[in-house]
Amino acid sequence: MTNQAIFRIRKSHKKGEKPKKYQCTYEIVDEGTQQVMAICDLIGTASFSTLTIIDNDRQSWIMSPNRRIMPSRWAVADPGQNVAVQFDQKILGKLINPIYKVAFALLDDRETEKYRLVDPRTSIPDRIFGVSPGEWVILDDDRPVAKLGKLPRQTDQPEGKGLFGRLKKAVTGSDDAVVSAGSNHLLPAPVALGMFMLFKELTDTSAA
Repeated sequence: MTNQAIFRIRKSHKKGEKPKKYQCTYEIVDEGTQQVMAICDLIGTASFSTLTIIDNDRQSWIMSPNRRIMPSRWAVADPGQNVAVQFDQKILGKLINPIYKVAFALLDDRETEKYRLVDPRTSIPDRIFGVSPGEWVILDDDRPVAKLGKLPRQTDQPEGKGLFGRLKKAVTGSDDAVVSAGSNHLLPAPVALGMFMLFKELTDTSAA
């Protein structure tokens, strides 16, 4: 994993006065440099709201649904208002495949499929993907290029000894992560964060 580019995703809650419908704040951190690469206040829900994601240059990326009622596509626009990626569910009918379950396809601005986010656990040769339970894989055609998984939560506290030390380590929890197969990040940080927030809401009823 040392040669892989990793984004760690951290969740927090702002104190004091907060915007109406504020849920939480997500930030995505480059594991190698420990630099915060993007941050977003989740206001409302990821699938129905227009969200502003701030990158490490303090520029705004916008993720928005294609319609207010039953959206099926979400676009992420860069600071120049160019579409960086579209997360599409309508294409799922064209992606019926008994080998794996598809969350959504990642399209470019010309609606060409670039990647596909899948649950490979329904595949017989799960070990080919090198995933653990609960992890999802991003495919380029049938080639795994990244995955959504978990990382042990970082703590400044020294690890304890004995039974209590092991128990403390067990309850420290974990952070979500986007792990690329190569040494460069597959997706820009704002796109990766938008993908995570949308994925989490669409697949986890306790996402908020």
